Amino acid sequence: MDPGTVFLIIMLVIIAIVVVAGVTVAVLISRGVLGLVRLSRPKYDSARRNALKVRAQSTAGPAGDLLKQRIRLLESLDATRRSLEVAGQTGQYTGNLDAIFRTLQQAGGVVESQLLVAQKDPDPAVQALYAKTLGTQVEQIATTATGVRNALASAAQPLADVDLADLTGKLAIEATMLKNWSTTYTDLGKG
Repeated sequence: MDPGTVFLIIMLVIIAIVVVAGVTVAVLISRGVLGLVRLSRPKYDSARRNALKVRAQSTAGPAGDLLKQRIRLLESLDATRRSLEVAGQTGQYTGNLDAIFRTLQQAGGVVESQLLVAQKDPDPAVQALYAKTLGTQVEQIATTATGVRNALASAAQPLADVDLADLTGKLAIEATMLKNWSTTYTDLGKG
């Protein structure tokens, strides 16, 4: 092989190593950043909601009512999201509740946008009209979200008293058998 070919092969190997190392580093960094974002997101949302609550308490009139409606909307959707996540993680059957909740979230997003527009309107009379109109929608969404959580709770299968009584009886039988087994083998060891 001539020196030019050897040099070309060595350069291609070096470029391939650099590209592979670069891609690996980029993937590791992006996964780390995404993981960090996922971990910090709930804390950010909580801080944002707490700031919104403070603003709602300190704001009077229709603007304060709009802020309170935003809080009610956000908290009801968040509580339902957390309930569905826990049910999914524990393997509880949720049926069609996930799809219902996704639709509810979309409706909540639309109402949230409308509440933001209403909040920025400079006319208190228009804000009061928005608060009245959107208040009905916020109440419907919050009621439906509570209905989803109630459906989850009713779908949970609690242990029946009969199951516990049967379990207690089996435990007593097993304890007696273990005691008899221990006595039998202890006596055999003495003989």
